[in-house]
Amino acid sequence: MTDYNSNDYPIRATGLAKRFGDVKAVSNVNLEVMPGSALGLLGPNGAGKSTTLSMLMGLCRPDAGDVLVFGNAAGSLKARQATGATPQATDFPDQLTPRELLRYTAACYGKTPKIDDLAEQFGLQTLIERRVAGFSGGELRRVALALAFASEPALVFLDEPTTGLDIDAQDGFREAARAYVAHGGALVLTSHNWDEIEAICDSISLIDQGETVLNTRIDDMRVRANIKHLSFDLPPGTVPPEWMQATHDGRRWHMDAEDADSSLRRMIADNLPFQNLSLEPLPLDVLIKHIRKEGFTQ
Repeated sequence: MTDYNSNDYPIRATGLAKRFGDVKAVSNVNLEVMPGSALGLLGPNGAGKSTTLSMLMGLCRPDAGDVLVFGNAAGSLKARQATGATPQATDFPDQLTPRELLRYTAACYGKTPKIDDLAEQFGLQTLIERRVAGFSGGELRRVALALAFASEPALVFLDEPTTGLDIDAQDGFREAARAYVAHGGALVLTSHNWDEIEAICDSISLIDQGETVLNTRIDDMRVRANIKHLSFDLPPGTVPPEWMQATHDGRRWHMDAEDADSSLRRMIADNLPFQNLSLEPLPLDVLIKHIRKEGFTQ
């Protein structure tokens, strides 16, 4: 992986704004990405997420604000030399093989790709010498992911990276992404798959109506919220007390507790005949909704 000045953030974006005619796509986006970290860029459809990603990658210029990639303007030659990317849509020359595509992509950066390693990481061993004409959508996606890492970039942008991948390929990608970050790489990931975000990312930036509404580490969110999801079985006909505000599907009951220890003690004191108790962290999407309700932004 290419080394860059440790004092330079892989990404530092401040006050980004972008309009398309009369449409305000982005009005105030601020975020940072540290070396050896993965940022999940989140937001509902139409929130400004795609426009923000385009500005971070240097594909469009902000009307206001700045984006620096390792201290260089986004879209500059130095910034592009440091980055790899996988867009949502991919289109390759039909007559080329994955091996040829990997060699060509790496050569554009003056690099020699580690083709065997990339083929193993992204499940291309049986495809590496085949022309991409006739590849399935999932196979093309695996090629696109491998190309993002072919030049050993210090920063990678991944836009909905596992769209069209089967479960095994998704697991392989997550393993490769975590290994990349563990070796000092920086990732920016967009995804509608909450499990994927939580498996790969250590921080999130949530954009809504063109503005950054939440910038935080996932672990910090969990510490601040201090909420656990409790689930348990009750005998037929048994209903938990109203203070629990529990819901159920069949015999399995569920509740979110801000103080799990206190809730459990109270359940015991109320002689509630629960069995098969499970205590788990809140799903990330539920946690974010709770954090936003509290007004926590960073």
